[in-house]
Amino acid sequence: MIEVRRAAGRFETDQPGIRTYHCFSAGAHYDPDNVSLGRLVAVDEHRVAAGAGFDRHAHRGVCIVSWVLDGTLRHEDAAGHIVNLRPGRVLVQDAGRGIEHSERNASGTDPLRFVQMSLLGDGDEPRVLLADLPLQTRAGQLTVHRTGALRVDAPLAHLYVARGRFETGDDVLVEGDAVRADEPLDVDGAGELLVWSLVDRRDEPVQGAEPPATS
Repeated sequence: MIEVRRAAGRFETDQPGIRTYHCFSAGAHYDPDNVSLGRLVAVDEHRVAAGAGFDRHAHRGVCIVSWVLDGTLRHEDAAGHIVNLRPGRVLVQDAGRGIEHSERNASGTDPLRFVQMSLLGDGDEPRVLLADLPLQTRAGQLTVHRTGALRVDAPLAHLYVARGRFETGDDVLVEGDAVRADEPLDVDGAGELLVWSLVDRRDEPVQGAEPPATS
């Protein structure tokens, strides 16, 4: 199965200073046929106005991976971590039995655009890590493909076009489009393509990561 899901079909949530596009069921947007792909349960694109953001809130039982496209994301949590995340690295938050954090646009003048992806967790101890790509988690690997041909061969795969134009088979993919697959697929193009190769590796820790500084 190779399924293309178009940008226009995403769920949308608006709140003061924030517009979010959801690839999976989220909040008030519930579709029993669109809850997850393997252990991947959320791919949300947030567009945050200058000075706006999400106030302190809680998560548990998920691993949250944040990738900034434009601007700077400021993360603060109850454990004292403060991170100003810019394009090029990922912030990994393994919520375990529970975390509380806030996420805001660090700039008072420039907009912020980032993609936040959540996977079912399987640990109890909360962790916050900064990591480079490729990112290996217990649920699979995240890579970013920018140009040329790519073959994706994983038990399950989710591809999200953050920007640019790609092709797979007869389908042209543009910003906001996504592909779900349980068979090999080939893509080609240029831009920024977020690729999850999903497997069930519960015994593997997050690789290539380091704890951020605490306040």
